[in-house]
Amino acid sequence: MSTSTAESFKEWLRTAALDLGFARVGFASCEPFDRERLSRWFAEGRGGLLPYLLPGALADPASVMEGARTALVGFFPYARPGAVPGAAPGSLKVSRYLWGPDYHRILKPRLKALLARAQELRPGLQGRVCVDTAPILERQLAARAGLGWQGKHTLLIAGKAGSWGFLGVLLLDADLPPDRPFPGERCGSCTRCLEACPTGALEPFALDPRLCLTTYTVETEAPPPPAVEAALAGTRWAAGCDLCQEACPWNRAPLWGDEGLWGGPSPLHTQPAEAGVMGVGRWQSLTRGTALRRVRHRHWLATLGRILG
Repeated sequence: MSTSTAESFKEWLRTAALDLGFARVGFASCEPFDRERLSRWFAEGRGGLLPYLLPGALADPASVMEGARTALVGFFPYARPGAVPGAAPGSLKVSRYLWGPDYHRILKPRLKALLARAQELRPGLQGRVCVDTAPILERQLAARAGLGWQGKHTLLIAGKAGSWGFLGVLLLDADLPPDRPFPGERCGSCTRCLEACPTGALEPFALDPRLCLTTYTVETEAPPPPAVEAALAGTRWAAGCDLCQEACPWNRAPLWGDEGLWGGPSPLHTQPAEAGVMGVGRWQSLTRGTALRRVRHRHWLATLGRILG
């Protein structure tokens, strides 16, 4: 394929990203987002438990990489029909995105390889790989790139492909023709995700992390408020929470992840909840190479204490 024009180079990048396992690929400009809504979200104190979120950088994708002009955004499905949290009698629930190997180790090398190949075609091309590790609004960029829309649960819904997918972003300093942004949203009058949230953390198209189970089981060791503590005991979500996505009609027949890539369940998904109370050595062994490793052993035990009483 010729890559002499901006359009042809863009299509080469799209094809190469699809060959690397991304199910959907789109291109967006790196122009700033609406600062007013983001500033209001922070002014309400919703980002207090997530100190790594930087308002200025979030609003401007180009601030993450000097000279960034275009964002390649890829949707990489991860959920599998046989991987259902809590399916084993008496087990704890661990979010689907935490099953299998650490997604950073899967997506980052692929995007870095794509960048290296692109730089061979265009010497001097600069880029940066972002996989949930940079202050950038991946979901908004994905919607701008035409991959889908942010649902009422705030996650990206890639149409019939559903929302069970990681987003990978490759920032480039090349001016490439952007894809058409996704036209509006398709949630309509549906409120199933809002009704499924046990703490009221969700309102239409907005999340309050201060009431989200995932915040207290993965992001922070701060003690949860009473409503969250009660929900942990009632739902048995020990790491993350998939309730809003499980309720979403767009996930009835989504794109499933590669079973060979994401692998089978660990004992954490099948053993009785009480067996989750383990020593640090056992914890490190079971979480080695997974995204769950970011949860400290003491944090895990504190969560189990709230679930088991």
